[in-house]
Amino acid sequence: MTLSKLVNKSLITCEEFSYSMNLGLPVEVYCPVRHKTIAFGRIISMCEQSIVINDECHPRDSFLFFGCPCS
Repeated sequence: MTLSKLVNKSLITCEEFSYSMNLGLPVEVYCPVRHKTIAFGRIISMCEQSIVINDECHPRDSFLFFGCPCS
C-alpha cells in the first residue's frame, strides 16, 4: 500500500502543485525523518523551494507531498 501511494499520489512538479492549488484540493505533507504526516490541507501559496499549507512553510526538498496529481 505504501509503495502504491508513493508511486501514484506523489506531487513533485510545479504543474502538479498548481493543479491542486487551483482546484483547492488537499495535500498531505509527510516528514520522512519523523515518519508521520505533519500537515494536511489546501495549498495557500507555493514557489520552487517551498509550499505553504495551514500557514506553515514546508521546504519541498525536506518533505514528501501527496495529493491528486494532474493527469
